[in-house]
Amino acid sequence: MKQLPFTIQKIIFGPDSRANIVEMDDVSGVEGQVPGYFVMSSAPPNIEEASEASEVNQRRAALGINSIASYLHRMMAADPDHRAELVITVHGYNTSRDGVETWYKNIFNYLNRHDAAIAAHPSQVFIGYRWPSENVALRNPKKIIEAFQALPPLPRDLLMTGGLCAIVLLVFELLAFGESIWGFMLSLFLTLLFVLGTLMLALVVLRLVVYFRDSYRADNFGVLDLVELLRQIDQAIVKLTAEEMFPNSAGGDKYLYAMGQARDYWGRRSQHKVRLSFIGHSMGGFVVTNVVRILSDVFDTDSVDKRPDNNIGDVFCLGRLILASPDIPVLTIISSRANFLASSLRRFSESYLFSSEGDIALRTASTTANYIAFPSKTQARGYRLGNVALQNKQGDIGDYGLINLRSLDRDFSPSLPIGEAIAQTNNSVMENLFLTYQRFQKRGVVTLADLFQNQSARKSDRATVADFFTYFDCTDYIDVKYDPSTDIQSEQPTGILTRALGHATLKPWDYALLTLDYALGKRDVHGGYFEGQFSQVLMYRLAFLGFEGYLHSLNDDTQVALSQLHLTCQEKQIQGFLSPVCYRVCIQGGSLEGTKAELFKAIESNS
Repeated sequence: MKQLPFTIQKIIFGPDSRANIVEMDDVSGVEGQVPGYFVMSSAPPNIEEASEASEVNQRRAALGINSIASYLHRMMAADPDHRAELVITVHGYNTSRDGVETWYKNIFNYLNRHDAAIAAHPSQVFIGYRWPSENVALRNPKKIIEAFQALPPLPRDLLMTGGLCAIVLLVFELLAFGESIWGFMLSLFLTLLFVLGTLMLALVVLRLVVYFRDSYRADNFGVLDLVELLRQIDQAIVKLTAEEMFPNSAGGDKYLYAMGQARDYWGRRSQHKVRLSFIGHSMGGFVVTNVVRILSDVFDTDSVDKRPDNNIGDVFCLGRLILASPDIPVLTIISSRANFLASSLRRFSESYLFSSEGDIALRTASTTANYIAFPSKTQARGYRLGNVALQNKQGDIGDYGLINLRSLDRDFSPSLPIGEAIAQTNNSVMENLFLTYQRFQKRGVVTLADLFQNQSARKSDRATVADFFTYFDCTDYIDVKYDPSTDIQSEQPTGILTRALGHATLKPWDYALLTLDYALGKRDVHGGYFEGQFSQVLMYRLAFLGFEGYLHSLNDDTQVALSQLHLTCQEKQIQGFLSPVCYRVCIQGGSLEGTKAELFKAIESNS
């Protein structure tokens, strides 16, 4: 049997009615109406700790693959529209196993017990995926010792010499030895060694911050192991189809023939495949987008012609992509040679970005680390997609809600090709998205349109990859905090990701206060989306129901439901920018395939 690079457990409700993670062969507890699984890459935090997976874990992983595939296969047969969906959530940087398990159990709780709209659509399976991340270790003595022991000889010697020089310099100061010329020269030499030692200490600190280590593990273990998980599920569903079509085809040429016929069958089901959707938080967004890059067939004709469809493997088609504070380059949503993720992002039928101008975790840790690794010569391009915000505020209620709703109603006639409508509207998404990165810049911000014009000779008011996304800027988001595991909410609404002061742009003092809040645990500036009551409803319904399904959960009339969403975003102080694709398909009744084809054509004409 093939060595599977992950373990699989199931999420169930235990005797105490709480969500628990148990082994696949554990028959206790009650499964949810939306089945849940916890999949963990078996790659260790350090390569020295790698070991062969036990036969028991391999058997349980195989049981998990078959269980997930069986659920999806049965759902396809039972659903009147032959639909089944697999939704995978991927965590971010600096996340312990305990933290991940708590989050995924909360999602399982929410789906099955606190959202009737999602529970009413039982043709879905939830997977919480963990890649081998580790916590920042600045306060962990064991990790600090390991970091010093792992230093190569030359940096280690420089560090020790620098520390010794610091002591000698202190003695010189106390003895006033530096008053002579020779004392001065010796002090200068010792200072140089001290500076070199300090630089070596900075290397140790960078290791303890674990950003580069997490990035390596996400890229080389997290991505590839998730690819293998999906490949195994795909293969298992094809096998179940083959057994259903040819019951007596076990082994030999009959088996190969049955598998070939099953693949042909799935190839003909272009409109009825298993929909694959993702929620990616922080570095999890990097994992998700790179998984899609690998799964996409580079020799596919549509991909070569830059009009890729959403089919993945034999049985999957890409559904919805939810990115929350994604730790990926801001140029990801700009069409240019530097955008290596564009081909994967535009394969999804719906894409959403939740961001916050006040996300200091991305603004400091990620951006500082990528200053070393990311090939950019300007400050702005080093920022991450999770730091973008929407238009400057004017100080009234009109600042919030779906800020492009009027222009969509006014400029996007159903008879007008979507590319032409985007070019004609005076409310371009690229002009509305901005970064606060230079205090002396005009208005203190740089828009993505500015970056686009510097990056490309094409016009920024024309269709781009950015038009596939719907944006939710949660900088000033105010709400109560809600815990699905206990069904308890906080008494008073508060700023979820920032202090929600309504400033046009955040100033250095605001970032200093947010850093203090984050350090004291007053608010989670990086992951607060999963604590607010409304943001959880919005995010999980978009992931499991899609935009149209979310609107129908509010009102049968999509126009009325869209107005309700707009008003709720105003009340919660969220700025939204609705994708023209979502508006054309869900509000105006346009074809998704036709609308995407029009947008691809418009993007190509602008290239």
